Amino acid sequence: MIRLYCPDRYREPKLFTHTELMFPFWGIAAKESMPYVRAAAVQYQFSKRDFSLAEHIEDADFVLVPYSYDRLKAANPERLASIIDEAKRAGKTLLIDGAGDIEHRIEIPNSVVLRISQYAYSRQQNEVTVPGVAEDLLESYAGGELQIREKPERPSVGFTGWAGMSLKTRAKTYWKELPIVLAALFDEKRGAERKGILFRERALRALSHEPRIEPHFTSRASYSGHVKTIQGSVAGNRKQFVDNLLGSDYALCVKGDANYSVRFYEALSLGRIPLFLDTACVLPLEDTVKYRDFCVFVDWRDADRIGDILVDFHRNLSPERFVEMQKEARSAYREHLRFDAFSRELAEKLKNRLTRS
Repeated sequence: MIRLYCPDRYREPKLFTHTELMFPFWGIAAKESMPYVRAAAVQYQFSKRDFSLAEHIEDADFVLVPYSYDRLKAANPERLASIIDEAKRAGKTLLIDGAGDIEHRIEIPNSVVLRISQYAYSRQQNEVTVPGVAEDLLESYAGGELQIREKPERPSVGFTGWAGMSLKTRAKTYWKELPIVLAALFDEKRGAERKGILFRERALRALSHEPRIEPHFTSRASYSGHVKTIQGSVAGNRKQFVDNLLGSDYALCVKGDANYSVRFYEALSLGRIPLFLDTACVLPLEDTVKYRDFCVFVDWRDADRIGDILVDFHRNLSPERFVEMQKEARSAYREHLRFDAFSRELAEKLKNRLTRS
């Protein structure tokens, strides 16, 4: 068990949502305006079997910053500074939630930073990758029974989500993207940092033009994860999303604004094989989970060839292996990446870091 020091005096009244590690102790803080995130947060959390709160700082393994680092820094930089200073004076390692759509480098000595969306070429030694908050859709919508698909001759690819922009939004997006475009002229790998919707558009276009693939695409003009931008009802959108995944052989998974895909974890929860456009992503537990055994990886530079790559992969796959990949996808999610399972994994990783130090 990892002992965290995070007393009530660390609470920040200006912030509603504290870090998921504090859900077992301070309660679940997930906004009603983000219905799918809230559904996942309510369903599974980190466990008190793996984490506990220490009453005294000298008894703790880590001092925990109970909010997103960037959000607390913006809301109350004095409080953040006092927590950092208290950990330093006690000689304790600071545990920081550094997750966010835009993850800035955090340079604090003797700290461990939890991330969801690093780029592999800039990952820091003190960072630990955690899964995105994703609902177990198999339990929520399919009674927990894995629905196996047999290998077809012509593979189908499912996608339901935001994949279109108005001319005005597109112009603003391209303008904001200009620094990345220029950076990529001198350092090609920086091209992976472009906005996810642009990669989504390219991948969907390439797949739609491939006659050897059956496209199951529902493209929306707005983000459906927030009640202010969702088109249609929350329940209706969710059912359409789940039905699309269950009715497809592969699930197209492309990053959003952050360099990770919630759809990736949701697809795994249903036992669907991700068709994963890899934008130099770092996945959780890469030293344990053999992702390439049950996912199809396509480098972002090959987005326009994603159809050819999938067709070749599917052609060389035996019917038995196609079935096994679905089972392994579900198993990886349930045994390692769902928050109740990842709780054990994270505690073990943090324990190992303490041992090394």
